[in-house]
Amino acid sequence: MNIQLKNEMETLIIPLYGKAKMSKMGVFKDSYAETAIDKLSYDYSKLKIHKKTQVMLAMRAAIIDDFAKDFISINPNSLVLHLGCGLDARFMRLKPHVRIWYDLDFPEVIDIKKELYEETEKFKYIASSVTDLKWIDSIKQVENEVLVIAEGLFMYLSENEIKALFGALKLKFESYTIVFDAFSKLTARSSKNHPSLNKTGASIKWGVDNPLEIEGYIEGAQYLKTLYLTDDNVIEMLPKSYRTMFKLAGLFKSVREAHRVFVMYIGAEMVSK
Repeated sequence: MNIQLKNEMETLIIPLYGKAKMSKMGVFKDSYAETAIDKLSYDYSKLKIHKKTQVMLAMRAAIIDDFAKDFISINPNSLVLHLGCGLDARFMRLKPHVRIWYDLDFPEVIDIKKELYEETEKFKYIASSVTDLKWIDSIKQVENEVLVIAEGLFMYLSENEIKALFGALKLKFESYTIVFDAFSKLTARSSKNHPSLNKTGASIKWGVDNPLEIEGYIEGAQYLKTLYLTDDNVIEMLPKSYRTMFKLAGLFKSVREAHRVFVMYIGAEMVSK
């Protein structure tokens, strides 16, 4: 299957490749990623995806998978929005008991994804840029519990675009839980030196040092917690050769905070942390 993607769209290859490689090593099980990279006609070598990057992206996916599983187990009739889904097969991996799950990405990406994974009664695609907020009108079914997943997305958006998205989602759903990863401001600034990103031509626009800053983006936003790539339960999934490195990295705040996952609640009522 031939693919032609540019800039931010091409970055979806990086996590797909990383998860596939880590799956083959038994670090993170994702047979769907393994199958996808074999089906796609793409020169993966041109992105120069470092082994450490592959490991970190698999860890990030595992963290968000675990959070989503826990959320859905408590709220089995949830509506889930996977924004900037890329070619990730999270719905297929988790096999969640949800009311409905939407995968959203650029039309060019969704066209490719449809060749890999078919829609079902509970799994639907939305073909749109996440910043073209008219896509929200296509969601007719609104549930009491909504989970929004934004993995590897917000760093490519501006602060104003993130604020607008948060506001539009609140207007639609009244309240929702959102899980997303974020770079620190230093990591965002230094990302121009990342070899894989340089090859795609994508640019990093946003980073944040203190998640409490995000509470100021919209009324009713509440920071709940941070999930770190250096947490013990995450490190345990790694090969022994990487465990020591990540444990040591976790001792340094600047390294620990460079790239992490935040959970926030946005709505009229505060929730207990």
